Amino acid sequence: MTRQRKAKTPNAVPETLPSKMPPRPAPDEPLIQISEEEQWRIINESGILKSTALQDTTSSDALGERLSFSDELFNAVLLIIPFSSLLLLLEMYGHLELCF
Repeated sequence: MTRQRKAKTPNAVPETLPSKMPPRPAPDEPLIQISEEEQWRIINESGILKSTALQDTTSSDALGERLSFSDELFNAVLLIIPFSSLLLLLEMYGHLELCF
């Protein structure tokens, strides 16, 4: 005995492209109302301000350090070689595409 296939029913949700959908309006007010004192308490307990203050001091020390000319030249060569090789490869690929 053979099985009968069920007829496909259309989806209940209409399928539209994201570019065709209307933009969602921005909410007028926040979803949760928290007082300013409560917001500051949460910020202070999380330690976010302390960690960003530590990161600012460590990054300023690293930026204040000057590299020697040989270090700068070495860093430049490390970037120039792979990027120029990639550029050359893309140029060759472009010329190869034009031949066919």
